[in-house]
Amino acid sequence: MLDTNIIVDLLSSVATTQVEWSRRTFASFDRTGGSVCNHIVIAEIAAGSDRVGDLVDDLNHLHVEVMPLTIEAAFAAGRAHGEYRRRGGKRDRVLPDFLIAGHAATLGATLMTRDRRLATYFPDLTLITPETHP
Repeated sequence: MLDTNIIVDLLSSVATTQVEWSRRTFASFDRTGGSVCNHIVIAEIAAGSDRVGDLVDDLNHLHVEVMPLTIEAAFAAGRAHGEYRRRGGKRDRVLPDFLIAGHAATLGATLMTRDRRLATYFPDLTLITPETHP
């Protein structure tokens, strides 16, 4: 499963260290089973597209399938986000991250992301990050 930051990098026309890591790492993994994202990722990257068709074309070019969020994934995300808040986490911007990670966790998928803090709240989720795959 791909986090928003990875898809943004893969679609970027700018060559930064982060973008290059995302492209190199994405290309290095066997994605025989395909790559997926969810509707939360679509919502987060929509601002960068003028038309939904353009975004669909971009995802098709990357061979990324969009999977709907499940009740189980939303529940896992909400529980993890609750733990995050109990530990003093701020309310802003993080719920989408938890929804993406919760979805990957309930699918038993590996999540490619630059957000390593998700491992704290989803200990069974395998992450591909710059720290785990330099």
